[in-house]
Amino acid sequence: MNTPDYLTYIAFALTCGVLLTAPFIPAFREWLYPTDAGVLPVSANYASDIDHFARRLHADASARLGAGPSTGYEEFDFVADLPQSPDGMDWREAEKRLISRAGIDSPGPIHSTQPVYVQGSLRGGAQSSFTALYATGDIELGPQSEISDWAHADGVVRLGGNSTGLRRISAGTAIELGNEAWFERLEAPLLCFGSPAESAPAAPSFEGTPAGYADLPGALRQTPDLYLIRGDCALPPGKAYEGSLVVTGFLTIGAGTRVDGDIKAREGASIGPGATVQGALTCEKRIYVFSQARIWGPVISESDVLIGAGAVIGLPEAQTTVSANNIIVEEGVNVHGALWAHEIGMVKP
Repeated sequence: MNTPDYLTYIAFALTCGVLLTAPFIPAFREWLYPTDAGVLPVSANYASDIDHFARRLHADASARLGAGPSTGYEEFDFVADLPQSPDGMDWREAEKRLISRAGIDSPGPIHSTQPVYVQGSLRGGAQSSFTALYATGDIELGPQSEISDWAHADGVVRLGGNSTGLRRISAGTAIELGNEAWFERLEAPLLCFGSPAESAPAAPSFEGTPAGYADLPGALRQTPDLYLIRGDCALPPGKAYEGSLVVTGFLTIGAGTRVDGDIKAREGASIGPGATVQGALTCEKRIYVFSQARIWGPVISESDVLIGAGAVIGLPEAQTTVSANNIIVEEGVNVHGALWAHEIGMVKP
């Protein structure tokens, strides 16, 4: 072997070694100096718990205030150190999350693009806007206000008329939304819609005449407590039924009728005024819950849900869920538990 051939083989071996080693250089550098050791952020669209981000902010703020263990994310500014205008508070230039050591009461609007943590209650005037907001007391925002990400109050959350509460809002006691307010996910022991002063009167009491599904046209008994009806079905007004019912068509429940059981209807359902369903209501298509109706269990639709004035869903001691693509709620409605509009929800006067 002559010298030039020997050098060629060496150069070839070195070139192959470099090419084979190069892809491992980033991994070796990351192993020596880790840059990806932090917790990955979770999008607000993907965390299943409605108060997931509220609990995280509460833990970070408590650590910053010396009331909890360190989380590693204690960087905050205090709102008392920020400039404030006489007719409101504008913190849109803040570069860090904000903490207020005391409650905030502003007759003018409050604006913040950073998450805000308030020890106490917060009251802001009309056209206030927040990305994220936590209060250990109550939250009260005037008409035409906006929450673009999430909000949580250990007490009550109140949003004035024409406000927007996108993503998720939760409360330890109650959520009250004014007329023509828009929402997506709400959860509290009590959800109130519209002006309380103009709420519909209490529902009249209907005893109902005992009746059986077996008397309905086309009824097929599947189990001792379950009947199937192929096609549309109408339960007459003023009756009382026991047991569950599956309808392949559209189900109509007459005014004042009571159903003690679960209901499934493929083509949709109409719950008449003053009617009661002491169970779950599940439909593939639209659900109409008319005024003064009562539903004790979850209301689930793959389409839309319309809830009339004075209707009540869930019980204080047995909270439930309303879930649909779009939800329209008239004023005077009370829901105990969670309400989730996967696309959009609205409070209708």
